[in-house]
This record gives sequence, structure tokens and C-alpha cells, in this order.
Amino acid sequence: MDFFAQKVSELSNGNITVNVFPSSTLTTSQDALKSVASGSADMAIGALSFNSSEVPALIPLDIAGIYDPSYFEETYNAIMPVMDKIMETQNQKILWMPDETNMIFYLNKDKAREVKSPSDIKGLRLRDHGLWIGKSISSWGASPMTIVPADLTVALERGTVDGGFTGWGFYYAYRLHESAPSISYTELAKSTWAPLTVNLDKWNSLTAEQQAIIEEAIVEAGKHADEVLQQNWESLVADIEAAGGSIYYLTKEENQAFVDANAALIEEAREATDDLGRELIDALLSAPSNYRQ
Repeated sequence: MDFFAQKVSELSNGNITVNVFPSSTLTTSQDALKSVASGSADMAIGALSFNSSEVPALIPLDIAGIYDPSYFEETYNAIMPVMDKIMETQNQKILWMPDETNMIFYLNKDKAREVKSPSDIKGLRLRDHGLWIGKSISSWGASPMTIVPADLTVALERGTVDGGFTGWGFYYAYRLHESAPSISYTELAKSTWAPLTVNLDKWNSLTAEQQAIIEEAIVEAGKHADEVLQQNWESLVADIEAAGGSIYYLTKEENQAFVDANAALIEEAREATDDLGRELIDALLSAPSNYRQ
């Protein structure tokens, strides 16, 4: 956000100021949607996984395998028309959807193995980060557990939890490679969808020129974020190697087995969501995929 704020200032010659509140001092990822909707925050980044209970149209985003993360940009373009409608119900607009990193399986040292099929995690206790992510874990024969990030390292070391299913960005941010140094890299989903949104009233109060400046700054911020992401991945690979761990990349056929085992969740989501959510399901399924025709 600091880079974005700096770019806005530069491009507007200092006429537009974005005040950044770091470390959740203005709002949290869990409350970002509500804060932007109410106007208590003009902009915020928040994981939509936290909001699917209040906004059921968002449920489909958390079904592993419903889209192919290797086609992230194409998927984003496919879902944006309906996402605009969903976010309008929350009085906000999506400005940017950063890459939240591919999902990985990580297991503690006692359970360490290459995860190649659902049978490799059957019976294990895996941390989730949302109800429908937990449903995916259950469909593969494992038991989902909710553990706050601050307690996760100790839980892995004590064996309270055997591992988890999350984005590698989260895994690295909490230095989980120190207690669970071996990971299996999937093409099942991104960790979450966590857009930068802006309050609609605030956005509509800006001139067309001001909006264009912010959108240009978003493009530059996206390029910068991609560079940082690549650097972080290279650092993670080195740190996993230093910790004596390994990275296994699931093959297309192995990813397919997880997608197939999870297929029934799509129809379950159709029942649990609303009309916009069903439209979102269709949009997700319309995007290119190596795993769905």
C-alpha cells in the first residue's frame, strides 16, 4: 500500500493523498468489507473468505478446483462483471486483485510426506482459513481445524495439528518452514481473493481525472507487487532448502484427482449461495482451466 500511495502522490503532483494505516490500525482483513461499506475506511484490502457467511454470493470463491490458478488473469476477467454487482451491494468497488499465491499442503516434521493424492492426507488434521476451504479439506478425507496464526507454530510442533492447506505467502509470512519445511505445491486455488476496494460514495466523488490517476497507480503497484512476490518465492525456496525441507509440485493428473474429489462442493455451493453467487459459479467455470472442460 505504501508504494501505491507514493505513486498516487507522484502522478497527481501531490494533489491526491492516500493515508496508509499499517498493521491493521484502521481496520482488519476480517472487517475490511464492512469498514469500506460504512465509509469508516475509504479503501482497504481484505480476504473475502472472512465474509462469505454475511455475503453468501462470495461462497464460490473458496471452492478449491472451481477455477485454475494458472489462469488467474483470465479468471479475474471472467468474474469481474458479476463481482462488480456483488461489491455494489456492499457499497464498494474493486480497484485491484493482487495475487494471493497458490495453495500448498504443508505437514509437520512427524507427518512430512509428498502430497500427491487425497489418500496422502486422509485422517490428518489440517488447518483451514474459512468454512468452504474446510469443506474442501473434508472432501479429501482430512479433518479441518481452525487455529489462529499466532498459535500455529506451537500447534505444529506439539502435533495438535498435522499441517494445513493455505497459500505459500501465508506459510512464509509466519515462517512455517521452520516447523513444517516440506510443502506440496498445487494448482487448485489461490490462498484467497483479497481485493483492494474503495467506498463507492468516495469513488464517485472523485473527478474522472482523479479516478484515472488512481487506476494508473494501481497498474504500477501491481507490477511492483509481482516483482516482490517473485523475490519472496526465491527466498522461500532457499529457506526451505536451508531448513532441510523440500518442495513437491503436483502433476496435472495429481491436481485433477483433488479437483474431481471436490466436484460435489460446486453443487452444494449452488444451494447455499444466492442468485449472484450462482452467477459467480457460472463465471468461474467459464474461465480457462486445465482441469475442467
